[in-house]
Amino acid sequence: MKIQSRNAYIIYLLVVGVCMLWMQLLDAFTLSDDMAYRFVWHEDEREPLEVVGNFSDLIRSQWVHYYTVNGRWVVHSVAQALLSFAPLQLYQIISALLFVWLLYLGARLTVGSKQRLFASVLICFFLFVVSAGFRTTMLWSMGTFNYLWTTTFTLAFLLYLKRLGPEKATMKHWLLAPLSLFVGCSHEALALPVAITFVVYFFAERKTVFRRAVFPYMCWYMVGMATLLLSPALWVRADSGMTIGQRFISGGINLFFNMRIAWLLLLTIIFLYRKNRALLRQKCWEYRYVYLCLVMSLGIIAVCGTNLERVAFFTDFIALLLLVELWSTVVGERWQRHVVAACTVIMALLFVPAIWVRSENYCYSEKIRQQLMEPGKELIAVEQPQKGASCVMDFFRERYVYPSVEFGFYCCYMAFNADDSNIREAAKLYNKRQLTFLPADVVNRMATDSTAYVNYELDANKELYVWRMDQGRQVESVVFNLKPEDTSALWPHQRLLAYHGDTYVMDDHHHYSVVKAFGRYYLVFTRPTTNVYRRIDTIEWQ
Repeated sequence: MKIQSRNAYIIYLLVVGVCMLWMQLLDAFTLSDDMAYRFVWHEDEREPLEVVGNFSDLIRSQWVHYYTVNGRWVVHSVAQALLSFAPLQLYQIISALLFVWLLYLGARLTVGSKQRLFASVLICFFLFVVSAGFRTTMLWSMGTFNYLWTTTFTLAFLLYLKRLGPEKATMKHWLLAPLSLFVGCSHEALALPVAITFVVYFFAERKTVFRRAVFPYMCWYMVGMATLLLSPALWVRADSGMTIGQRFISGGINLFFNMRIAWLLLLTIIFLYRKNRALLRQKCWEYRYVYLCLVMSLGIIAVCGTNLERVAFFTDFIALLLLVELWSTVVGERWQRHVVAACTVIMALLFVPAIWVRSENYCYSEKIRQQLMEPGKELIAVEQPQKGASCVMDFFRERYVYPSVEFGFYCCYMAFNADDSNIREAAKLYNKRQLTFLPADVVNRMATDSTAYVNYELDANKELYVWRMDQGRQVESVVFNLKPEDTSALWPHQRLLAYHGDTYVMDDHHHYSVVKAFGRYYLVFTRPTTNVYRRIDTIEWQ
C-alpha cells in the first residue's frame, strides 16, 4: 500500500481509534484523584465530605480548587463535571476520539498531505512505545484530562494560527479571539512556554504583527495563561520548600530518565550537523519558534523540583513534532514505507499484552467494587499480580496499567490508612463508616490464622510489613535499626543514594497505620526505600 494513499491514512486512524477506545474501556476504578474529583473541594480538609450533586456544587468546588490546588480551572472544571455527572463511557469515547485527533493535528502541523500516514504512525509509535508515562498521560482519567485533552486543543489552536498566516485582523477575529483564553489556561507546563514564545514572536515581528489576525488570539491566550499564574495554589506547589540546587538535581533526573524523544531529536540534529548543515540551518530557522518553545519547556522541567514521568510529557511532545518533521525530510519515500511497516508491527505486538494486563487490572478492580457494594463490609481484600513472577509482564503493567489500589512507599494514597483523604472519600461514596484496603494474601492469613504476623512479616509483593499487636495502641513512629554497610562495595548509583545513619525513623503518620481486622489489631507500615531496606536488622515501634 503506497504511503501517499489517503485510504490507508483514514483506515489507520480508524484502527487506532478503535484500539484506543478498547484500552479506555478497560479503565479501572482507582483510589487516586479520580475519586477526589467526585467531591466538593473545601479549604479545610477536616470539613465533612460532600459529594458533587449539581452545577452549583461544581462552581463552588472549582472556586476553592483554584485557590487551594492549582489554577487549571477550565480543564479541571471539565474533568469534575464529566466524572461527577456523565457516564464513564462518554469520557472514554471522547478521549479515544481526541487521541485520533491528536495524531491528525500533529501530522497536519509537521508534514505535507502525502506524508501524513508516515507522520501519524511515527507520532503514535513514539507515544505508545517510546515516551515515558503513557499510562499517566493517556490511560489515567486525570492524566488524560491534563495532558491528552490540553495538548490536543492547543495543537488545534496552533494549527488555526498557522492557517491564518499573515492575514489581517478583522472584526470576526477580534470577536472570536477571547475563546483563546480557555486554551491558554490549560496547563502551566505547556501554556507558559507557548506564551513566552508568543512574546518573542511579537518582538521579532513588531513591525507587522499588531495588524495580523493572529495578534488578538495570541493576546487572549496569554490572558488565559495569566489566570494560571495568578492562582495562589500554583505558587505554593511550585515552592515545595526545595532549594534551587535540589530543584536542579530533581529536574536533571527527570530530563535524563524521562525525556526520551528529546534525546532522539538531539541525535538527529547531530547527524544532520555532520551530514547536511545547510538543511539543518534551514529547518532550525523555519521552526525557530518551536525550538524556542522546546527550550523554554526544558527550563521549566529543570527547575520544577519533581521527577514524575508525566512532567516531561509536554517537552517530549514538542520534541516529537520537530523530530517527525526532520525525519520526514531526511528519510526517503522507500524507507518511509519500511518505517511505517516496522512501527505498525511493533505496536501490534505490544498492544496484545497491553490489553491483557489492562484486562487483568480491570477484573481486579471489579472484584474490589463488588466488595464495596456489600453492606457492612469495611475490610477490602485487594487481589494483585505477583510482582517479579514475570519481568516481561511487570514491564507492561508499569507502562499501560494504572492500578486500582497501590501499597508501595511512593504511592500517593495509603489504602491501609482509614484516615487517608482518598480512603475517606471512597467510604463516603459507598456509604461506609470507614474503609481499609489490604492485599488479599494478608487478609486471607488474618482470617484463617489467629497467630499470623506475631512477628513482623512482608506481604507477598514485599511492599507492606504487617505486625500483630496485643491491643490497639497509638503508634508515634516505626524505627528501623540498621546493620553496618560497606559503601565502597556498592555500585556507583547505590553509593550515591546510600543511607548513612544507624537508624531510620518513619514518623510522618502517612506510611503506617493500626488496622483492626477480625477482632485483632495489626500495625501495617510500608517497606522503606531500598537503600534502607537492604540494611534492616530489627524493627520496633514507639
